Amino acid sequence: MAIGDQPTKSSNGGAGGDRPAAVPRRPGRPRALPLDQQRRLVIDAARTVFAQQGYNGATIERVARDAGTPRSSVYELFDGKDELFIAVVADAAERFVRHLTTSFAESEPFELRAYVRHNFAAVFDLFENDPESVTVLLNAERGGLEPPMRAVADTRRRVLAGIADRTRDRWEQLGIDIGAAAEMLSLIYFGMAEAVAVRQARGDGWDREALIDLLTEFTLGGLYRLGREPEIIHAAGRRFPPHAEP
Repeated sequence: MAIGDQPTKSSNGGAGGDRPAAVPRRPGRPRALPLDQQRRLVIDAARTVFAQQGYNGATIERVARDAGTPRSSVYELFDGKDELFIAVVADAAERFVRHLTTSFAESEPFELRAYVRHNFAAVFDLFENDPESVTVLLNAERGGLEPPMRAVADTRRRVLAGIADRTRDRWEQLGIDIGAAAEMLSLIYFGMAEAVAVRQARGDGWDREALIDLLTEFTLGGLYRLGREPEIIHAAGRRFPPHAEP
């Protein structure tokens, strides 16, 4: 039958008659993903774009292309680049906190040296395994946009509070109440780990395991010394009223 010829039907409608040719069904419009899945795709793509291009170099067009979604959909979900960046920073912050919180929980039953080393290693793992989240957070901290900077500050506060709680618990197991000094110790521990992990993650050839050992033994040495002279740590937790003379 030539294209355009009409099929004929037998008078008795039997099997021997010509039947109408089956017309292929046109594919329908793809069903839209649920909003939370769309957001996830866009945030994951945007995290990579912001990490690689920085805030100023990133574009909604690039994010949409990498996410495989129309540019209009990105605007519908996030309104614009500022709102998208805020969402990416908040997501990176949650990933950061979740990773370290998991590490703290895993190492809770460990003896002290293994506990300290495990959690220092977790910081290095974060910088190695999720560098885009870390880069986004560091860029947001320096970027001057108020909402992302607040998100980073809140992330640090949550991480430091978690470290302080566990530091306080460890000292209590030794019979020493360190009080507010736990806040200062958590700042020291995390500050050291972050600074050294950043340096190692640059790819300058530093031995990761040796650096983790260095942090571990440096920390343990300080803890053992402070355990013999607890008055030092008690003094570090002392606070004076504003404008009061020490």
